[in-house]
Amino acid sequence: MNFSEPPALRAVPIPVRLSIWLHEARRAGLAALVAPPAALLLAAVLAGLVRVSGGSRGQVEYLLLVGLEAIAPLAVAMVALTVVTREGCRELHLSLPVPHLVTIGRRLGVVAVVTAVLCTAYAAVVALTGYQTGPGGAAALLVWAAPAVWLTGFAALVAAVTRSPVLASTAVGMVWLAEEIWTSAFVGNGLLRPMFLFFTSRTGDGPGWAGNRVGLLSGGVLMLAATAAVLTRPERLLTEEEA
Repeated sequence: MNFSEPPALRAVPIPVRLSIWLHEARRAGLAALVAPPAALLLAAVLAGLVRVSGGSRGQVEYLLLVGLEAIAPLAVAMVALTVVTREGCRELHLSLPVPHLVTIGRRLGVVAVVTAVLCTAYAAVVALTGYQTGPGGAAALLVWAAPAVWLTGFAALVAAVTRSPVLASTAVGMVWLAEEIWTSAFVGNGLLRPMFLFFTSRTGDGPGWAGNRVGLLSGGVLMLAATAAVLTRPERLLTEEEA
């Protein structure tokens, strides 16, 4: 997978390059900037309501962790599939010098940066308040990054193959719900465990946690690579009417 720019664009002045990224941020849509913070805010509000209503510290901590590990990755995946499928001028990209893959890659990059900044800040604020959202140190990044990469890769791949935001969002939602419902099946099965999204919130960060995170990251990267392979053929994204 290579989202790097063509050699001809590498000599473009920095202000111009920045304007390109700002343009792609706008093209990614408002959801790319709103969905991740909305997901984290929802979890924080729910945790706050539980706290003021007399809930236990464990309940509050669990909700804060679920927001980081489960809700935020789902929001990011939904944004990613819309980035891949909703392009009003897809046929125009066939005649442009910049490959369609690079354009989509920039927009997904915007989503990734926004998500990383917000999730890192969220985890830091939660830690400052005395609550825990998994292991400390650099490993803390894997609490949200691993499920986000896997679910985003899955969403982007389904979206690129089906060319349908409805089918892609349905598939993502079904997988997310299935893992929530059949937790024991995923945790207890050696083949399914590496793709279990909610390992930290359901079983903690003890034995098997690192393997699960590595499995999620590896699977997510492979699906993103497969998505890139599909997007190198932008004509695959055209409907019969556009073709």
